[in-house]
Amino acid sequence: MKRKISLRRAQAGFSLIELLIVVAIIGILAAVAGPKLLENLKLGRQTAAINSLRTIYQNEAQYHAMRGKFATLRELNEAKLLDANYANGGSVSGYIYTSTEATQDQYCIQATRQNPSTAHRDFNVTEDGTIRYVETKTPAPIPRGEGSPLSETSTGSGSGADAQPPKQ
Repeated sequence: MKRKISLRRAQAGFSLIELLIVVAIIGILAAVAGPKLLENLKLGRQTAAINSLRTIYQNEAQYHAMRGKFATLRELNEAKLLDANYANGGSVSGYIYTSTEATQDQYCIQATRQNPSTAHRDFNVTEDGTIRYVETKTPAPIPRGEGSPLSETSTGSGSGADAQPPKQ
């Protein structure tokens, strides 16, 4: 009879205290890792926006070579050089892309965060290929020529958040 009782106790599973300890450990790990994960997501969105602006810069150069003028995002889309999400004002990786001007000599494409929790920076790119940023709490489009240029010194950092687009 005692054998059956000890067999049942051996097969009973985890006690409530053991489960509570495991849940507490998971909670502590989540509290420590959660903010770092959110920060990495923001940096990833910023890197995606920079890479998108680099692509737009290259597509603008190609459009200018074909037509002798720069294009708006809609014109780039119509020429099959850019995805429709960029041209229609849809969100791409948490950023909304707009083109404020496009003439024979110049253009300005802006990448603005959807909301403050998306990332830390808003960006723009002009015909000289310089990607500029402004780091604010409130998302807002950056006017042409304003903002700080991304530095070329941190291109090898691996984050891509400060990388400069290639000059053509």
